[in-house]
Amino acid sequence: MKKLVSYSIILWVVISCTNSPSNLTVDQMVGMASEEVNIIKPDEVMKIMDSEEVYTVIDVRQRDEFYYGYIPGSVNIPRGSIEFNINNELFWENEGLYMPLKDETIILYCKKGKRSMLAAQTLQHMGYKKILVLKDGWKNWELSYPDYTEKNLEMLAGGGEKHDDGGGC
Repeated sequence: MKKLVSYSIILWVVISCTNSPSNLTVDQMVGMASEEVNIIKPDEVMKIMDSEEVYTVIDVRQRDEFYYGYIPGSVNIPRGSIEFNINNELFWENEGLYMPLKDETIILYCKKGKRSMLAAQTLQHMGYKKILVLKDGWKNWELSYPDYTEKNLEMLAGGGEKHDDGGGC
């Protein structure tokens, strides 16, 4: 009986350690997040933008990526600071926007979709109910709606910061 209990404890420790979040790769984390979040195509985003629905579009790329092109009307909140800024009224005042409510539509995008997937999962864990992720991110939007994009021309003309793809995600 003692051996059975000892083996059970050892087996539990091994299983617990191998399933630890610290052992997950980024792709595994994104895969898990994709099971929890809603993914929409560019045409579905455009339908929301053309409707009467209240929505917020958030670009979770780094600030220097945002300047090279973004969806008109989107606000830039890099993934690393979204938890701190999403419900910070001063942040939203500085952006000239109102802070989104937890039951309003929030559309997230990044370069290819991975960072926005993880950010969406985080926002859902924070209680936001209608989080949508743009399938394949900015690159998909840029190909689908090339005439419906904006760039910060002042930033680009001045040379701006070095363009960093943030790991290509």
